[in-house]
Amino acid sequence: MEMPAASRHEMGMEVQELNKTLMIFRQMEPLLYAIGRSHGCGDEEIARVLFNCIFMLHDQKKKHGREKDRTALIVSFMKECRGTTRPVEGDEFPSVISRMKESEREAVLLVYGAGLSLEAVSSVMKKPEDEVKEDLFRGIRFIREHPDVEGCPEYHRLYVDYLERSIERTEKVAFEMHIHQCTGCQEDLATFQETLLELREFFEQSHVPEGFRLKLDGLIDTELDTRKKKNKKRKRTGIIALVAAFLLLFTGFMTDGFASIYYTYADWKNDEDPLLREFYQSGIGERLNLTAEDNGVKITIKTAIADEIQTLVYYEIEDMEKDRRLMVDTESGFSIENQFDVLDGEDRGVYIDEGEMTPKEETHVQKGTLSLPTVADDVKDAVVKLTFSQLITMSPDMKTPFDIYAVNREVLELTQGEWSFEIPVEKHESRVMKLNQEIEVEGLPVRLDELIIAPTTTGLRYSIREEQEEGEPFSYYRLIFDSIKIKDGTASANWFSGWSVYEEDRSDEWSGYEQNFKSLYFEKLTDPEVVFSTLQMHVPEELTFKIDSTKPFPQVHEYGGGSIVVEEPSKDRPGEVTMKMPLTDNRDFDTVYIMSKEESEGSGDFRNDGAMESVYLDRNGKEFQEEDWDYEKVMKGNYPRSLTVEQSFKMFKQGKPAPDLIPTEFIIDGYEKTVFLDQSVPLKFKNK
Repeated sequence: MEMPAASRHEMGMEVQELNKTLMIFRQMEPLLYAIGRSHGCGDEEIARVLFNCIFMLHDQKKKHGREKDRTALIVSFMKECRGTTRPVEGDEFPSVISRMKESEREAVLLVYGAGLSLEAVSSVMKKPEDEVKEDLFRGIRFIREHPDVEGCPEYHRLYVDYLERSIERTEKVAFEMHIHQCTGCQEDLATFQETLLELREFFEQSHVPEGFRLKLDGLIDTELDTRKKKNKKRKRTGIIALVAAFLLLFTGFMTDGFASIYYTYADWKNDEDPLLREFYQSGIGERLNLTAEDNGVKITIKTAIADEIQTLVYYEIEDMEKDRRLMVDTESGFSIENQFDVLDGEDRGVYIDEGEMTPKEETHVQKGTLSLPTVADDVKDAVVKLTFSQLITMSPDMKTPFDIYAVNREVLELTQGEWSFEIPVEKHESRVMKLNQEIEVEGLPVRLDELIIAPTTTGLRYSIREEQEEGEPFSYYRLIFDSIKIKDGTASANWFSGWSVYEEDRSDEWSGYEQNFKSLYFEKLTDPEVVFSTLQMHVPEELTFKIDSTKPFPQVHEYGGGSIVVEEPSKDRPGEVTMKMPLTDNRDFDTVYIMSKEESEGSGDFRNDGAMESVYLDRNGKEFQEEDWDYEKVMKGNYPRSLTVEQSFKMFKQGKPAPDLIPTEFIIDGYEKTVFLDQSVPLKFKNK
């Protein structure tokens, strides 16, 4: 049976979002491997621990939309390694470190391996900085090869500060005067410093041996295959998973490393895009008409337009021999040789904009627009070296570009070739309109900061107030916009140019974001107003409950205005727990992230995994099925609510079901909800 289109979209997003998570770990892989070895772990164990951390981060990103920072990832990895630590004999750094006391090993790995500050390590280890320094001192003394060299004990506490250049001036002067006169401390400090430098060099030059990545990739491939088989039964859950399914994000590996690009098939009706005509008439961009032919196919680069938000490359694909409609393979069909030299390397996905297909009489010509990151500010006379390498044949019955993802990729007709271009790009300035308006959206403080009128798109920078008291659970919000209306027209939300976070003027209370809309560059901004579509949020309502086998089933727990009903465990499915969440008028939550106590504590390599069922409600409260989604309405802002009604849990170990591991205690840290908005706000520009 063929997988439903929506499920294919979700699985494609799953794989490509996983690639983004993998990129984060690939950058730290040598360090994490060295840390694993320093806990006495072998390659198989390190691969399994790293595999667990990758999917833990990946699943958390899907459910909460927030990525862990580098420090948190390292700490999580070390926590997983700690459960398998064993001393290893040998003279290499990892072997010696594995024989340290836990606090010494942790301090050495975090400071000299991960490169964290003493303040950061103090926070991670939850102990004063002076105690961290003592752990570091003992750790270095344990490593070094001159145990007979002691120095003066009263000065030992100054070694770390002195070599890290954080020692107080008065103590520094006194210490250097003593060192000058004390040969024992001179020799002691010299060997201490030599060991420290060798340790830093070891971590800086650490690498992953051949064969290790094959072990890790094998675990990942097995997991993806398992998820793919379950995909028919799974439903979209969580705020980010829902939105990402609509955006159909894909990623690819470029020549110089991981890079990703937004891609769309626009201008499917007209011989010339009206916006292109405006560009040419105003002197923005020029007709390039660069061509390349291979394997009976001609690709033409019509023009390239760049501003501070993106770089658009307009092209056409023409089948010269077989009269086919061809589109670029967005997974592996293109590369940019010099992306990191010319363009700002933003983390971008791939987006296919819905539209009508080329008319039948022109089926052999397909037009498209490739959206790349903006040109870097310090690059003059930019030239983008772009190569297309693989095309997909679209069947005559396809009505929209979404249809390509309803087809089994294995049966797609692919055309290989090499169509290379050197595309000159000039970056054009945008107009920045200051706003600084503070409003409320469903009681949430929102600040509209500025409107960027760029040639290729319109960017609205806004901030959400996310202030919270220390120790309070974290709330997450995401605004989805419908459009910007002006007197003579409407600029709909432009997911093609992405949704991103910006850092300018960011404070502890406000988090800044940017949403792009269709270009208003050539329009008069008469009576502009921004129209909101949806507010999605994570509500941090916590609940911990146990399954009591001595009490009758079902067992009901009130939560989020509704209830979670624990069904009686099935005798023929040991270790599996099923919970139902009935739809009621007072139910506030859409989905919840339920963890077992084992998963929360990270004990062993356990992971929760189970089926999930959801129902979908449109803006009018009408229930419909997943296969009935109207993507045209969805892309115009009619995002449905995805409400979980049943969820099952079972424990896994080393990627295999473990029916003997029966979870009995569950933890909820909050829930996700979606609010449909019917609100618009006039934009009030500030005078310069």
